[in-house]
Amino acid sequence: MPDDFALPGSHRPGSSRPVNGSAAHGVSVAPRPEEDPGWVIETVISPFHCLYQDALHFHTQSRLAYSEAEASRLARAAFMLYIASAEALVRQAAVELGRPELRGLLADPSRPLPPAEAWRLLPAIVAEPGVPTASFNPEQPPWPQFAELLMLETSWVYPGPAAARRAYYHSPRRDGDYEPMQPHQVPASLHRAIKADALTFPRTGLPRDPYALRPRHLDTARGVLDAAVEALDRRMGGVLCENKRHRVEPTKMISPTADAS
Repeated sequence: MPDDFALPGSHRPGSSRPVNGSAAHGVSVAPRPEEDPGWVIETVISPFHCLYQDALHFHTQSRLAYSEAEASRLARAAFMLYIASAEALVRQAAVELGRPELRGLLADPSRPLPPAEAWRLLPAIVAEPGVPTASFNPEQPPWPQFAELLMLETSWVYPGPAAARRAYYHSPRRDGDYEPMQPHQVPASLHRAIKADALTFPRTGLPRDPYALRPRHLDTARGVLDAAVEALDRRMGGVLCENKRHRVEPTKMISPTADAS
């Protein structure tokens, strides 16, 4: 059930209160015929909304973590969920808004386009034939920053050779605590060997090393994603987010039926 929906008196999964047909400790109890059969609701899930809300949860938890390692672990989970929500957004919009003859270009899982390409093509797939779409300048914010978000996620799931996965850590003492190296901490003797772009992305400052991701980087990532959603909505004339279409999860009662209730 969506996180933001609950009927009065209902109980969410995980509640200790038994429901009809079950009992505590996993012992099955057959419902008696005279018992109230209860109610059934139907909802239409928005994967974008679900994944984005989960990302927000882990984002918040990363700020409350008891250690840097725990904060980084939660930050990675949140980051991946933000990117997953970004991909779900355009695939979902292609099915709901796209022209029937074109929606398969983005919505067919057997031949998935890269997320960056899907974001670029969505307005043309939704627009009516002969209707021009707003111009797209990949060098105009937020698109270069959004591209770095996608590049970071790609570098994690397509790791490449060892030479592409070097990371560097710094400590003021040999026997001290080592933390991910920041560009300004690179010793002068290593400037030739360690370039700033090998540590962080130039536009967003996001670290390439997954262990270096921190809650502050999530603030940047979320801001870029939100700006990209707004920019894509403008390119589509406002239909992407109209009436919060991309977040709505409509719910209705299906049992008992309306005429029987």
